Amino acid sequence: MPKASPQQAATIHDVAQRAGVSYQTVSRVINNHVNVAVPTRTRVLQAIEDLNYRPSLLAKSLVTRRSGLLGVVAYGTEQFGPSQVAQSIERSARSQGYEILRVTLREYEKNDMLSALSRLQQFGVDGMILLSPYNAHDIVRDLTSQVPFILVDGTTDVDGTTVSIDQFEGAALAVEHLLDLGHQQVLHISGPQPWSDAELRFQGYIQTMQRRGLPVLPRLEGDWSPASGHAAVRQALDMGLQFTAVFAANDQMALGALNALKGAGLSIPGDVSVVGFDDTPEAAYYDPPLTTVVQDFGLLGRKSFEELLRMIDQPQTHQRHIMFQPQLRLRSSTAAPR
Repeated sequence: MPKASPQQAATIHDVAQRAGVSYQTVSRVINNHVNVAVPTRTRVLQAIEDLNYRPSLLAKSLVTRRSGLLGVVAYGTEQFGPSQVAQSIERSARSQGYEILRVTLREYEKNDMLSALSRLQQFGVDGMILLSPYNAHDIVRDLTSQVPFILVDGTTDVDGTTVSIDQFEGAALAVEHLLDLGHQQVLHISGPQPWSDAELRFQGYIQTMQRRGLPVLPRLEGDWSPASGHAAVRQALDMGLQFTAVFAANDQMALGALNALKGAGLSIPGDVSVVGFDDTPEAAYYDPPLTTVVQDFGLLGRKSFEELLRMIDQPQTHQRHIMFQPQLRLRSSTAAPR
Protein backbone atom coordinates (compact mmCIF):
# COMPACT_ATOMS: atom_id res chain seq x y z
CA MET A 1 0.00 0.00 0.00
CA PRO A 2 1.42 3.46 -0.83
CA LYS A 3 2.78 5.58 1.94
CA ALA A 4 1.05 8.80 3.01
CA SER A 5 2.10 11.75 0.90
CA PRO A 6 3.85 14.74 2.43
CA GLN A 7 0.67 16.78 1.77
CA GLN A 8 -1.38 14.30 3.83
CA ALA A 9 0.91 13.65 6.77
CA ALA A 10 -0.26 10.72 8.83
CA THR A 11 -1.42 11.29 12.40
CA ILE A 12 -1.22 9.06 15.43
CA HIS A 13 -4.93 8.27 14.92
CA ASP A 14 -4.19 7.06 11.37
CA VAL A 15 -1.57 4.70 12.76
CA ALA A 16 -3.95 3.48 15.43
CA GLN A 17 -6.66 2.77 12.86
CA ARG A 18 -4.22 0.95 10.56
CA ALA A 19 -2.89 -1.21 13.42
CA GLY A 20 -6.33 -1.79 14.97
CA VAL A 21 -5.32 -0.39 18.36
CA SER A 22 -5.98 2.72 20.42
CA TYR A 23 -3.91 5.85 19.96
CA GLN A 24 -2.69 5.39 23.55
CA THR A 25 -1.17 2.05 22.52
CA VAL A 26 0.59 3.75 19.59
CA SER A 27 1.94 6.33 22.04
CA ARG A 28 3.28 3.60 24.30
CA VAL A 29 5.06 1.94 21.37
CA ILE A 30 6.59 5.26 20.27
CA ASN A 31 7.87 5.88 23.78
CA ASN A 32 9.22 2.32 24.17
CA HIS A 33 6.84 1.43 26.98
CA VAL A 34 7.42 -2.12 28.17
CA ASN A 35 3.74 -3.00 28.67
CA VAL A 36 2.97 -3.68 25.01
CA ALA A 37 2.65 -7.21 23.67
CA VAL A 38 5.16 -8.14 21.00
CA PRO A 39 2.57 -8.85 18.26
CA THR A 40 0.86 -5.53 18.99
CA ARG A 41 4.15 -3.67 18.93
CA THR A 42 5.02 -5.30 15.61
CA ARG A 43 1.67 -4.25 14.06
CA VAL A 44 2.09 -0.68 15.25
CA LEU A 45 5.64 -0.41 13.95
CA GLN A 46 4.54 -1.78 10.60
CA ALA A 47 1.70 0.76 10.45
CA ILE A 48 4.16 3.56 11.28
CA GLU A 49 6.38 2.44 8.41
CA ASP A 50 3.48 2.01 5.97
CA LEU A 51 2.17 5.50 6.68
CA ASN A 52 5.59 7.13 6.98
CA TYR A 53 4.43 8.51 10.31
CA ARG A 54 6.72 11.00 12.05
CA PRO A 55 5.85 11.54 15.72
CA SER A 56 5.63 15.14 16.87
CA LEU A 57 8.56 16.01 19.12
CA LEU A 58 6.30 18.35 21.03
CA ALA A 59 3.69 15.65 21.61
CA LYS A 60 6.35 13.17 22.62
CA SER A 61 7.91 15.63 25.05
CA LEU A 62 4.56 16.02 26.84
CA VAL A 63 4.65 12.29 27.57
CA THR A 64 8.34 11.81 28.33
CA ARG A 65 8.92 15.28 29.86
CA ARG A 66 11.92 15.53 27.57
CA SER A 67 12.34 17.60 24.43
CA GLY A 68 14.62 15.18 22.59
CA LEU A 69 16.93 18.12 21.95
CA LEU A 70 20.55 18.52 23.01
CA GLY A 71 22.47 21.78 22.81
CA VAL A 72 26.06 22.09 21.64
CA VAL A 73 28.05 25.32 21.87
CA ALA A 74 31.30 25.06 19.92
CA TYR A 75 34.24 27.29 19.17
CA GLY A 76 37.19 26.46 16.95
CA THR A 77 35.33 24.07 14.64
CA GLU A 78 37.35 25.30 11.68
CA GLN A 79 40.15 23.23 13.22
CA PHE A 80 40.31 19.47 12.60
CA GLY A 81 39.98 18.28 16.20
CA PRO A 82 36.95 20.32 17.35
CA SER A 83 35.13 19.69 14.06
CA GLN A 84 35.59 15.91 14.42
CA VAL A 85 34.38 15.96 18.01
CA ALA A 86 31.28 17.98 17.09
CA GLN A 87 30.44 15.58 14.24
CA SER A 88 30.87 12.56 16.51
CA ILE A 89 28.51 14.08 19.08
CA GLU A 90 25.87 14.68 16.41
CA ARG A 91 26.16 11.15 15.02
CA SER A 92 25.90 9.64 18.50
CA ALA A 93 22.91 11.79 19.41
CA ARG A 94 20.94 10.98 16.26
CA SER A 95 21.62 7.27 16.66
CA GLN A 96 19.73 7.53 19.96
CA GLY A 97 16.87 9.62 18.61
CA TYR A 98 18.12 13.03 19.74
CA GLU A 99 18.37 16.15 17.64
CA ILE A 100 21.19 18.66 18.05
CA LEU A 101 20.88 22.43 18.31
CA ARG A 102 24.38 23.73 17.66
CA VAL A 103 25.68 27.24 18.15
CA THR A 104 29.07 27.88 16.54
CA LEU A 105 30.94 30.91 17.82
CA ARG A 106 33.34 32.69 15.45
CA GLU A 107 35.05 34.66 18.20
CA TYR A 108 35.63 33.48 21.73
CA GLU A 109 34.04 35.78 24.26
CA LYS A 110 32.88 34.66 27.66
CA ASN A 111 29.62 36.63 27.47
CA ASP A 112 28.84 35.22 24.01
CA MET A 113 29.38 31.69 25.30
CA LEU A 114 27.13 32.26 28.31
CA SER A 115 24.49 33.89 26.13
CA ALA A 116 24.50 30.93 23.74
CA LEU A 117 24.11 28.48 26.61
CA SER A 118 21.24 30.55 28.01
CA ARG A 119 19.44 30.59 24.64
CA LEU A 120 19.73 26.82 24.35
CA GLN A 121 18.08 26.43 27.75
CA GLN A 122 15.19 28.57 26.51
CA PHE A 123 14.62 26.03 23.72
CA GLY A 124 14.12 23.37 26.37
CA VAL A 125 17.17 21.22 25.62
CA ASP A 126 17.57 18.16 27.82
CA GLY A 127 21.32 18.74 28.18
CA MET A 128 24.23 20.76 26.81
CA ILE A 129 27.78 20.07 25.64
CA LEU A 130 30.37 22.83 25.65
CA LEU A 131 33.38 22.62 23.32
CA SER A 132 35.73 25.38 24.34
CA PRO A 133 39.43 25.49 23.49
CA TYR A 134 40.03 27.94 26.31
CA ASN A 135 40.04 27.57 30.05
CA ALA A 136 36.38 27.16 31.04
CA HIS A 137 36.64 27.97 34.76
CA ASP A 138 34.97 31.38 34.48
CA ILE A 139 32.19 30.08 32.25
CA VAL A 140 31.33 27.20 34.56
CA ARG A 141 31.43 29.47 37.59
CA ASP A 142 29.00 31.96 36.04
CA LEU A 143 26.77 29.46 34.24
CA THR A 144 23.34 29.27 35.86
CA SER A 145 22.31 26.04 34.20
CA GLN A 146 19.05 24.31 34.97
CA VAL A 147 19.99 21.35 32.78
CA PRO A 148 22.95 18.93 32.82
CA PHE A 149 26.03 19.97 30.90
CA ILE A 150 29.35 18.44 29.86
CA LEU A 151 32.67 20.11 29.19
CA VAL A 152 34.77 18.64 26.39
CA ASP A 153 38.51 19.01 27.00
CA GLY A 154 37.91 20.57 30.40
CA THR A 155 40.69 20.14 32.95
CA THR A 156 40.15 18.14 36.11
CA ASP A 157 39.98 21.23 38.34
CA VAL A 158 36.86 22.51 36.55
CA ASP A 159 33.69 22.26 38.63
CA GLY A 160 31.71 20.03 36.30
CA THR A 161 31.80 16.73 34.44
CA THR A 162 34.52 16.70 31.80
CA VAL A 163 35.63 14.36 29.03
CA SER A 164 39.07 14.94 27.56
CA ILE A 165 42.24 13.53 26.03
CA ASP A 166 45.47 13.91 27.99
CA GLN A 167 47.24 16.65 26.04
CA PHE A 168 50.19 16.82 28.45
CA GLU A 169 50.84 13.10 28.08
CA GLY A 170 50.54 13.33 24.30
CA ALA A 171 53.28 15.96 24.20
CA ALA A 172 55.42 13.90 26.57
CA LEU A 173 55.07 10.88 24.26
CA ALA A 174 56.23 12.93 21.28
CA VAL A 175 59.23 14.46 23.05
CA GLU A 176 60.28 11.21 24.74
CA HIS A 177 60.27 9.49 21.36
CA LEU A 178 62.67 12.10 20.00
CA LEU A 179 64.90 11.97 23.07
CA ASP A 180 64.99 8.17 23.02
CA LEU A 181 66.22 8.39 19.42
CA GLY A 182 69.12 10.48 20.71
CA HIS A 183 67.97 14.05 19.99
CA GLN A 184 68.94 16.60 22.62
CA GLN A 185 67.90 19.86 20.95
CA VAL A 186 64.16 19.80 20.27
CA LEU A 187 62.34 22.83 18.92
CA HIS A 188 58.67 23.18 19.86
CA ILE A 189 56.16 25.04 17.69
CA SER A 190 53.23 25.68 20.00
CA GLY A 191 49.63 26.50 19.27
CA PRO A 192 48.19 29.90 20.26
CA GLN A 193 48.69 30.54 23.96
CA PRO A 194 45.01 31.15 24.90
CA TRP A 195 44.14 27.59 23.82
CA SER A 196 44.27 25.24 26.80
CA ASP A 197 45.38 22.30 24.60
CA ALA A 198 48.29 24.36 23.28
CA GLU A 199 49.39 25.26 26.79
CA LEU A 200 49.17 21.67 28.03
CA ARG A 201 51.25 20.44 25.08
CA PHE A 202 53.80 23.16 25.72
CA GLN A 203 54.03 22.18 29.39
CA GLY A 204 54.45 18.54 28.36
CA TYR A 205 57.38 19.57 26.16
CA ILE A 206 59.01 21.69 28.87
CA GLN A 207 58.70 19.18 31.69
CA THR A 208 59.90 16.26 29.58
CA MET A 209 63.00 18.19 28.49
CA GLN A 210 63.70 19.33 32.04
CA ARG A 211 63.22 15.84 33.42
CA ARG A 212 65.98 14.67 31.07
CA GLY A 213 68.21 17.62 32.02
CA LEU A 214 68.06 19.09 28.51
CA PRO A 215 67.68 22.74 27.46
CA VAL A 216 64.27 24.18 26.58
CA LEU A 217 64.42 26.23 23.40
CA PRO A 218 62.44 29.48 23.01
CA ARG A 219 58.73 29.06 22.47
CA LEU A 220 57.72 29.77 18.87
CA GLU A 221 53.97 30.21 18.62
CA GLY A 222 51.79 29.39 15.63
CA ASP A 223 48.07 29.66 14.94
CA TRP A 224 47.56 25.99 13.94
CA SER A 225 48.01 26.76 10.21
CA PRO A 226 50.74 25.38 7.90
CA ALA A 227 51.83 28.95 7.18
CA SER A 228 52.53 29.58 10.86
CA GLY A 229 54.55 26.36 11.15
CA HIS A 230 56.60 27.43 8.14
CA ALA A 231 57.14 30.89 9.63
CA ALA A 232 58.19 29.45 13.00
CA VAL A 233 60.91 27.28 11.45
CA ARG A 234 62.14 30.21 9.36
CA GLN A 235 62.28 32.32 12.52
CA ALA A 236 64.23 29.62 14.37
CA LEU A 237 66.74 29.37 11.54
CA ASP A 238 67.08 33.16 11.34
CA MET A 239 67.69 33.26 15.09
CA GLY A 240 70.47 30.72 14.70
CA LEU A 241 68.80 28.20 17.03
CA GLN A 242 70.47 24.80 16.99
CA PHE A 243 68.04 21.88 16.82
CA THR A 244 67.90 18.40 15.35
CA ALA A 245 64.18 17.77 15.89
CA VAL A 246 60.89 19.68 15.74
CA PHE A 247 57.78 18.91 17.75
CA ALA A 248 54.83 20.78 16.23
CA ALA A 249 51.64 21.09 18.26
CA ASN A 250 49.49 19.95 15.35
CA ASP A 251 49.91 18.24 11.99
CA GLN A 252 49.15 21.35 9.92
CA MET A 253 51.99 23.29 11.52
CA ALA A 254 54.19 20.23 11.09
CA LEU A 255 53.42 20.35 7.35
CA GLY A 256 54.61 23.96 7.21
CA ALA A 257 57.71 23.02 9.20
CA LEU A 258 58.55 20.22 6.76
CA ASN A 259 58.30 22.63 3.85
CA ALA A 260 60.47 25.26 5.52
CA LEU A 261 63.16 22.73 6.45
CA LYS A 262 63.31 21.41 2.89
CA GLY A 263 63.45 24.96 1.60
CA ALA A 264 66.50 25.51 3.77
CA GLY A 265 68.23 22.50 2.19
CA LEU A 266 67.66 20.18 5.16
CA SER A 267 66.50 16.59 4.79
CA ILE A 268 63.84 14.90 6.91
CA PRO A 269 64.63 12.87 8.91
CA GLY A 270 68.31 12.88 7.93
CA ASP A 271 69.05 16.38 9.26
CA VAL A 272 65.92 17.10 11.30
CA SER A 273 63.19 14.83 12.65
CA VAL A 274 59.62 16.14 12.83
CA VAL A 275 56.68 15.05 15.00
CA GLY A 276 53.12 16.36 14.74
CA PHE A 277 49.94 16.04 16.80
CA ASP A 278 46.37 14.86 15.92
CA ASP A 279 47.02 12.28 13.16
CA THR A 280 44.89 14.02 10.54
CA PRO A 281 43.96 11.88 7.50
CA GLU A 282 46.60 13.67 5.39
CA ALA A 283 49.47 13.04 7.82
CA ALA A 284 50.18 9.57 6.41
CA TYR A 285 50.69 11.11 2.97
CA TYR A 286 53.09 13.92 3.87
CA ASP A 287 56.58 13.71 2.41
CA PRO A 288 57.85 11.94 4.39
CA PRO A 289 54.83 10.43 6.19
CA LEU A 290 54.48 12.12 9.56
CA THR A 291 55.12 10.62 12.97
CA THR A 292 52.34 12.07 15.09
CA VAL A 293 50.29 11.79 18.27
CA VAL A 294 46.92 10.09 17.73
CA GLN A 295 43.80 11.52 19.35
CA ASP A 296 40.58 9.51 19.09
CA PHE A 297 38.16 12.37 18.42
CA GLY A 298 35.33 9.96 17.61
CA LEU A 299 35.65 8.35 21.03
CA LEU A 300 35.79 11.77 22.68
CA GLY A 301 32.52 12.81 21.06
CA ARG A 302 30.75 9.51 21.78
CA LYS A 303 31.79 9.46 25.41
CA SER A 304 30.75 13.09 25.89
CA PHE A 305 27.28 12.20 24.62
CA GLU A 306 27.11 9.07 26.79
CA GLU A 307 28.11 11.01 29.89
CA LEU A 308 25.48 13.63 29.17
CA LEU A 309 22.82 10.91 28.84
CA ARG A 310 23.98 9.49 32.17
CA MET A 311 23.50 12.88 33.81
CA ILE A 312 20.07 13.33 32.17
CA ASP A 313 18.89 9.87 33.28
CA GLN A 314 20.42 10.17 36.75
CA PRO A 315 20.06 13.83 37.83
CA GLN A 316 21.61 13.17 41.24
CA THR A 317 24.70 11.50 39.81
CA HIS A 318 28.09 12.82 40.85
CA GLN A 319 30.34 14.70 38.47
CA ARG A 320 33.43 12.98 37.20
CA HIS A 321 36.44 13.63 34.99
CA ILE A 322 37.09 11.13 32.21
CA MET A 323 40.44 11.30 30.46
CA PHE A 324 41.62 9.16 27.57
CA GLN A 325 45.26 8.52 26.75
CA PRO A 326 46.68 9.38 23.32
CA GLN A 327 49.08 7.18 21.37
CA LEU A 328 52.13 7.80 19.23
CA ARG A 329 52.01 6.69 15.59
CA LEU A 330 55.48 6.13 14.15
CA ARG A 331 56.14 6.95 10.52
CA SER A 332 59.11 8.05 8.44
CA SER A 333 59.61 11.63 9.62
CA THR A 334 61.71 10.68 12.66
CA ALA A 335 65.06 8.92 13.02
CA ALA A 336 68.19 9.03 15.13
CA PRO A 337 70.29 12.20 14.61
CA ARG A 338 73.42 12.00 12.58
